[in-house]
Amino acid sequence: MTPAVKPESPGPQPLIQLDRVGKSFGTNIVLDGVDFELRPGEVHALCGENGAGKSTCLGLFYGLHQPSAGRILCDGKEQRVESPSHAQSLGIGCVFQELSLAGALSVAENIYAGRVPTRFGVVDWPELRRRAQALLAEFGLDIDVSTPVENLPISSRQIVEIAKALSLNSRVLLLDEPTSALAPDEVDALFEVLKSLTKKGIGIVYVSHHMAEIFQISDRITVLRDGRHISTLPVSETSQEQVVAEMIGGAHPGDVTRSGKINGEEVLHVQHLTHPGEFEDISFSIKAGEIVGMAGLMGARRSEIVRSIVGLMHGATGEIRLHGKPVNFASLRQAMRAGVGFVPEERKTEGLFLEQSLSDNLIAASLSDHASAGFMRSGSIKAASQTAIDAFSVKTSGINELVGDLSGGNQQKIMLAKWLKRAPALLIIEEPTKGVDVGAKFQIHTELLRRAAEGMAILVVSSDFPELVSLSTRILVVHDGHLMGDIAAAEATETTLLQMAAGNSAPIVDAPQSNQSGVAT
Repeated sequence: MTPAVKPESPGPQPLIQLDRVGKSFGTNIVLDGVDFELRPGEVHALCGENGAGKSTCLGLFYGLHQPSAGRILCDGKEQRVESPSHAQSLGIGCVFQELSLAGALSVAENIYAGRVPTRFGVVDWPELRRRAQALLAEFGLDIDVSTPVENLPISSRQIVEIAKALSLNSRVLLLDEPTSALAPDEVDALFEVLKSLTKKGIGIVYVSHHMAEIFQISDRITVLRDGRHISTLPVSETSQEQVVAEMIGGAHPGDVTRSGKINGEEVLHVQHLTHPGEFEDISFSIKAGEIVGMAGLMGARRSEIVRSIVGLMHGATGEIRLHGKPVNFASLRQAMRAGVGFVPEERKTEGLFLEQSLSDNLIAASLSDHASAGFMRSGSIKAASQTAIDAFSVKTSGINELVGDLSGGNQQKIMLAKWLKRAPALLIIEEPTKGVDVGAKFQIHTELLRRAAEGMAILVVSSDFPELVSLSTRILVVHDGHLMGDIAAAEATETTLLQMAAGNSAPIVDAPQSNQSGVAT
């Protein structure tokens, strides 16, 4: 394929470049003739589905990998980047999705880890704090640099991680999913920092699955698909639809839509649910065939509310009814027996057994369906696992592959498939598309809509407000443990949700029960 590259007038000398770079791991070709360049003072987004080669490109720039073919150039000169420390000496800093900060150490100690100033052979603490405070002042972040990092909100930790990279006099900043754990207002704050960096001539390679963010912050976009360079265009000359189509190799799937009426019985009824110090007076209901969203910023107590419902958090008062009958689950297992499914936000620590196979994970919530006379039926397990893999288009070498070896998007599909295998009457799911690419996101949304159309009641907890507007019939907005509103998704906007989530009062609106239910069209 001939890369679709817009001819451009000569610009400033690129800070870093990939020139027809190839990379293979054994017989697996990960990159095939990829071109990429980063100019001073620009944000250049690198887009593609999971497995497209984005992380490998970052790894090449940061000295984690060596190219199998082609060249890496720094300031126009061919360069072999031997290691991360070598990359840092070249002015290249990297902030990975999983932050590398030491929580018990102070902000200053984290920023200058391994490079603390000394005086007469001992740490010069006043100088260390002065340097750290001066660096953070450039970001407009006014915090005590003696504060342990574990006491900071996640958004501030992200800035500290960036400051740590820039303390090495970086001219290039590689960012891998920098907003994956941030609330919308925190994303805006981070973007202000990034804009201030580009004004100083720092170039930023930005990797993210969030199209809206990419078009908000980037100057140019390069699309990779299956390890190949597809296009490089200025943001002003492309569109989200075009980028997504190039990423997946076909037409943009579009937003999921809903059709039909909500006529099902009430499945879940929550009345005056209160947990002292956590949340207060939470009341809402969900009918069969309805997808209800729950929006809120970080710290809103959304997770505490839903975990109280499914028996993972105890001590709440109030009333919970399932199919009209009062329930008070002592454990998640008890909730499961009653027909409730729960997909947690943290797939790696709560949702999956990373050291076990796909088949082991897929049947973990429905073991009794595959047992007979005390023995597991291998044929049943194999058939069910393959059905789930096919339904979600999971990219895997087979049902015996370890879940930990899959990409994040495929792990997310496996976690959802595990619970859908039980066909619960009520499914509660946290952050259904966190860290997944656009193709996987569309598949997950489509499956949720299909299940709703079949009568499943679904509660979606998400910090992705556009996702809730697109997917839900109604949206509950939570702020600091209080329900700020219950509004029809058709009447909601991202701005309205953000204002309510920030604590601006709004009347609780009884959404019409004739709202659309979830059917993929």
